[in-house]
Amino acid sequence: MFFALATTVTASKPDNYRYKKAIEKGNAKEVKTDIDFLAGELYLDNSSNELAECFYGKGTEFLRPGMAYNEMGKTGYLRIDSESNKERRIEDFDDNEWRLSINPNIPNSVSIRLKAGEADIDLEGSRLNRFEYKMMAGESKINLRNTSVPDLTFNMMAGEAWIDLSGRWNNDLEAIIKGGVGELDLVVPYNVGVRIFVSGLIGEVSIPFFNRNGKTYTNDAYGRSKHTLFINIEAGIGEINVKMVE
Repeated sequence: MFFALATTVTASKPDNYRYKKAIEKGNAKEVKTDIDFLAGELYLDNSSNELAECFYGKGTEFLRPGMAYNEMGKTGYLRIDSESNKERRIEDFDDNEWRLSINPNIPNSVSIRLKAGEADIDLEGSRLNRFEYKMMAGESKINLRNTSVPDLTFNMMAGEAWIDLSGRWNNDLEAIIKGGVGELDLVVPYNVGVRIFVSGLIGEVSIPFFNRNGKTYTNDAYGRSKHTLFINIEAGIGEINVKMVE
């Protein structure tokens, strides 16, 4: 059974509906975070000392983010979406901007749905158990460097995406990346084994310094390193670029 966790919430609403909300850390040993963003600009980082914080600096008031948190046993469940179900017009989203922050030290499974817009996700160094991202249309920059996330799912219908998986790895990665129409830029470490399988793409593939065998690409560290990144890309029409870094 879920129970509502007592939280300390601070909110202010001066001109332009400026708003802040914070949820204190509870007793959960891990958190599952679910973010549903309709349109506009989404920013997410891991700079919070609390469990999570949200800031809404401009835009229509009824589009501001609402936060709900519950705990069941040792797991916390955090949901962030628009507070209001009021009917929305396209022009309402012109200045819609969410700035969200989570705690980097609490193990977290993060799920994000972006219907349209731009997103800057910077979770470098976070303790991630899982990362799931769905984007209908837009541009997304996702920094997962040094997260060692074991399970990654990314789905893009149309747009451009940049995903950084470089840094230290303490485990294997199973990643499924699905794309419709657009461009994918992927950053991977050179000193960790990487195997990339690409299927369905109508377009260009640029994976330099990898060994190719049909639709499978492997780097020189594959089969030699302690851990391996297994990346399955199911693409549509567009371009895939992979870069290795230290």
